[in-house]
Amino acid sequence: MKIVALLLLIAVVAPAGAAVPDVRALSVEELAGQVFMIAIDTDIANARRDDIQAGRLGGALLRWDRFSAEEAREFSKKMHAWSRRSPHKIPFWLSADHEGGATFTQRRLGVAPFPGNMAFGAADSAAFAHDAAKSAARALRSAGVQIDFAPALDVNSNPLNPIIGVRSFGEDPARVARLGRAAVLGYREGGVIATIKHFPGHGDTSDDSHLGLPVSTKTLEELEATELVPFRAAIAAGSDAVMPAHMVFPALGAQADQPVTLSSAVIDGFLRGRLGFKGLVFSDSLDMGAIVKVYSSSQAAVSALLAGNDVLLLGKGDYPSSYAAVVEAVNGGRLPRARLEAAVTRILRAKKKLGLFGGAWLPPTLSKKEARAALSLAKRSAQAAVTVARNDGTIPLKLLPERTLGLAIFRSARFNDETQRFAAEIVKRHPRTDVVDFASVAPSTAAVDAAVARLSSASVVIVGTYQFGPSPLDAQARMLSALTAGGVPVVALSLMNPYDLAISTGARANICAYGMTDSSLAAAVRILFGEIRPSGRLPVSVPGGASRGAGVTQSR
Repeated sequence: MKIVALLLLIAVVAPAGAAVPDVRALSVEELAGQVFMIAIDTDIANARRDDIQAGRLGGALLRWDRFSAEEAREFSKKMHAWSRRSPHKIPFWLSADHEGGATFTQRRLGVAPFPGNMAFGAADSAAFAHDAAKSAARALRSAGVQIDFAPALDVNSNPLNPIIGVRSFGEDPARVARLGRAAVLGYREGGVIATIKHFPGHGDTSDDSHLGLPVSTKTLEELEATELVPFRAAIAAGSDAVMPAHMVFPALGAQADQPVTLSSAVIDGFLRGRLGFKGLVFSDSLDMGAIVKVYSSSQAAVSALLAGNDVLLLGKGDYPSSYAAVVEAVNGGRLPRARLEAAVTRILRAKKKLGLFGGAWLPPTLSKKEARAALSLAKRSAQAAVTVARNDGTIPLKLLPERTLGLAIFRSARFNDETQRFAAEIVKRHPRTDVVDFASVAPSTAAVDAAVARLSSASVVIVGTYQFGPSPLDAQARMLSALTAGGVPVVALSLMNPYDLAISTGARANICAYGMTDSSLAAAVRILFGEIRPSGRLPVSVPGGASRGAGVTQSR
């Protein structure tokens, strides 16, 4: 009955004169093409050109950092032109996995370096979360992107979570709900579809669904008190899209080994039925470890559609075989055509809402004024977020010119450029700075010992620590312990997840940046030297390190 009711809405989707086809006029091959969204770059697009022009592929996800803004813009225009040659002229659409912050960010797209969700949680500012989402959406839309797989509404209540961390607004469900709702509205006002994820919540697990299948043993009451709070708020605000988690939640009706992505009890029964969600359901990539360790991508594609997903993401999976499997499942009766029509009806409705139907499509341009405003917003929001969790008076730094300031940085290789700019800003303020850049989160014992010997005569040493999930911290803890044991004043700067505060309790001061973006690192420098006063407060609890809400709001 739900499918029949949905098909009756076709008249709404395709009013008189519109170029939106009736789903009943589409072939099975065209219907199947609309539900797929594959990772794409120029080479992949050329290989799939015939599929796009024949209507056998309806959309794609930009591959990670393969496009500048101008390249993506031209690419989007070309994909749209190709798709307009298909029998029913259904426009192609593009998505990006761009959450902002330091981790899941498409840096080449030229979006302002906004701090991530946990930073907005530290600032406790719905206004910043909204405005950053709106600004990012405007930049993405200008680059030809119509869908963003953000914001993450996971409540990060597990310090050992290996994959969420700073992608979360924090551990307080009410705060995550308030800031998440603001971000959803910001994305919408900026002109892109926001995709709330990872339903019903990926924040309380120590397993990574990219590698395996996490299982939640929480009761429904526990989920309602924590994980589901932000999703209820976003759905009530009219969220257009949701992405299920590759996790098992038996309390929501899933079978013991069945991820939400493949569970009709959770997607159709709980999400659409109990929560009343009416928008698009995008699967997370069907070639992640949680799926492929049990299913082939072809099996997963059919099962995901049967479960209620509308759009199937494939990062590295075999699109031709998955597409063929869906067509075969419909023709063989295993997958009802009506299920496919219901999914495509939602897809066409969304494409029409985005303004993709009609003639040649041109992405809106982003003005220089908007770009400048975005950079200003990134700077201001980062300054409101960076947190001084503890300070005995060591900061702001007040060193005589002849004194040596030490700077040791642990970090991943990805952040080479940000690290160099950060170090340069410190040297500019205190030229006599000895910089040790490990370019690693886990350097050798010999490298750590050499750095300790080198920096032990410094008047103060800033140690930039780095943790993402359960990263190897032994080397970092060794350096902090050796310096503090030797009587060297240490300022510990948490560069990523603030859970590494637990290894720097001996430091004179602790600062949390919540991610190695230029905006956050610049704010940390200004706080170190007393140019601005800190105002952020820790949005998560750090066992053995600090309590949620910790924050020195004025340097002594």
